[in-house]
Amino acid sequence: MFSARLERVRELSASTRDFRFVRADGETTHYRPGQFFRFEFMDKDGAFERSYSLCNYDQLFGAELDLVISKVKGGRATALLFSENIEGLEATVTGPFGRLVLPEHTPGRLVMVATSVGLAPYIPILRDLESRDYSNVVLLLGIRDRSEFIYGDLLLEYARKHPWFELRLCLSREAAVASHEYDGYVNAQLEAMDVNASDDYCLLCGNPKMIDEAWTYLRSQDFGAKQVVREKYVFAREKKAVTKTLTAEQKQLIAEKMKKYS
Repeated sequence: MFSARLERVRELSASTRDFRFVRADGETTHYRPGQFFRFEFMDKDGAFERSYSLCNYDQLFGAELDLVISKVKGGRATALLFSENIEGLEATVTGPFGRLVLPEHTPGRLVMVATSVGLAPYIPILRDLESRDYSNVVLLLGIRDRSEFIYGDLLLEYARKHPWFELRLCLSREAAVASHEYDGYVNAQLEAMDVNASDDYCLLCGNPKMIDEAWTYLRSQDFGAKQVVREKYVFAREKKAVTKTLTAEQKQLIAEKMKKYS
């Protein structure tokens, strides 16, 4: 656990920003590219926690922690992080957590699937891949239209520099025109790729519905849990009333009291 302070905010699209936090102790953050951390913030209602994958690219390991976050209607974190004059905001950070990392073995083909800000954990993974012996990597990125193509320049330049990397940008609300663009959803491209359970390894991150559909398809192609890692992005909306779950002892005590006074 450590403390971090917000030092930079940049707008990536109308609904998405990236945030750079810096550790207060100046120490290096150790994690495997693709993992996430839990950030505890404080607002007028008290402390609350959110999980975010690190999106570091220029410097994978250091005191800086880069995050990419989209607005969520009614979201408590959105109300705080998308307000004005938040530089200097402090958070308590724990982690790392998660299994969305490169496998120990090198697969014949690595397929990374993402929707929207589910792209975040793949950014440090791309940097890590530059020092690995991978010969075939495909990123399927699903967005509604080009205004949501965050880190577009980075991804296109990466594909230009590395012939073993292919970007397939899947547009659900605009027509594809460029060579790296495809009409429709990421799962249509996943099925079109003729994935092979004996050779391919898949990472899935983003919309829960997309992940469930992709997992159903991959299982039909004989993929097992050891060949597919899934991480669902579940967006937290406004607080709901907390329902307390009673223990067995509490239920028994209430039953005895009800019997006594009945």
